[in-house]
Amino acid sequence: MATTNNQSGTLVLQSADGYENSLRVRKTKLLVISGPLQGSEFILNRDTYTIGSGEHNDLVIADSTVSKRHCEIIVEESGYQIRDLDSTNGTMVQGVRVSSAHLAPGVEIQIGKSRIVFCPLQGSNDIPLSSNESFGKMLGRSIPMRRIFYLAETYSPSDATIMITGETGTGKEVLAEEIHNHSNRKNKPFIVIDCAAISKDLMESEIFGHVKGSFTGANSDRQGAFELADGGTIFLDEIGDLLPDLQPKLLRVLEKREIRRVGSNDVRKIDVRIISATNRNLSTEVNEGRFREDLYYRLSVVHLELPPLRRRKDDIPLIVKNFLTQLHGDDALSQIGNFDATMDVLKRHEWPGNVRELRNLIELAFYSEKRPVDLSSFLSIGSLRSGRKSNEPPETSFVTDKPFKDAKNDLIEEFEKVYLNDLLARNRQNISQSAREAGIERAYLQRLIRKYGMRE
Repeated sequence: MATTNNQSGTLVLQSADGYENSLRVRKTKLLVISGPLQGSEFILNRDTYTIGSGEHNDLVIADSTVSKRHCEIIVEESGYQIRDLDSTNGTMVQGVRVSSAHLAPGVEIQIGKSRIVFCPLQGSNDIPLSSNESFGKMLGRSIPMRRIFYLAETYSPSDATIMITGETGTGKEVLAEEIHNHSNRKNKPFIVIDCAAISKDLMESEIFGHVKGSFTGANSDRQGAFELADGGTIFLDEIGDLLPDLQPKLLRVLEKREIRRVGSNDVRKIDVRIISATNRNLSTEVNEGRFREDLYYRLSVVHLELPPLRRRKDDIPLIVKNFLTQLHGDDALSQIGNFDATMDVLKRHEWPGNVRELRNLIELAFYSEKRPVDLSSFLSIGSLRSGRKSNEPPETSFVTDKPFKDAKNDLIEEFEKVYLNDLLARNRQNISQSAREAGIERAYLQRLIRKYGMRE
């Protein structure tokens, strides 16, 4: 059987057992009616189709008013969507500048000097989805996640270089490790380098290694991450923080599969698969010249974009059940009061911290001795404790003899100080790791630390 989205012309096919196994979309083309490519037609033959002046785009427009990576058209469960990639002059749909918009048949898109009409065609394309609800530790039965699982299942056995993007807390490192675990390199090292956590002065040494005497403090030869990962996989987390002067050196590694230690002229051959990840918009970094365009495309031979939890809320019950068992044992589900009603409440939350925020909520909720556990009550800041001990229920203190605004600010400050103390202690004062766990940007965490004088 099939369901149809009349506006977009998208069909979702279902197999005989009623389980969706592919996304069927109408074939479409882009008809250029003005600009440098006037009269040209381009078939949308990928589920992510990029447009820009850079030579690596699917549609290249030689126009100085078009950014290197200007916009992209993607296929979603709801149909075709166009997304501006923080271009300088913007993307217009029907005369309106948009950050993203769904594309209906016949709409006009303007990119720089080019006007382009989105035209559905006869026939259809099938975009395959995984028939599984998991890929290792990654869970999801939604279409966006099963598309990720299909690509991961397809490319894990290969040595393809993979870029994983997505908001903080979506599980990029988990996915990277599972790709390694499903590859032919699974019995070899999986080495993680957090480009945001390493001192700028030490980053080159950490990645490529050094020889004795190459700089102050280099008292002996040292292998870098690439040598340590030889035969296995190196995961470059927060690749957007890679220093500009190291980007050509990484590009050389990708092209020649060889490295040179700091202070050495000797070239060492390596056999390493590279997976990288970022929560930054690297298109903006490319457009503004902070990240090399050629390096971006070499790193993203396969691009996996993990959706935020708010775009796959139907996966929440599956994820909750898994976390309950994982964190609190096999009988944890029986301790949840009115599970279905609770899931309805959780689905209405926007989850800015994504899956990590959901995991933290489930971990926190069971520190209360109150049974049954009401997970939804822990969505409120007022339900968080001012000090966490395993045998104490959540509690908070506030006064009502102050103006509302002052009392509210005092309560928020109390929460922030306690939360940050606990967070930093758990992560041994590692800022990047703490920010990832909390689901917030590293710069924002640093501002809070300075605000409360928690660390010099």
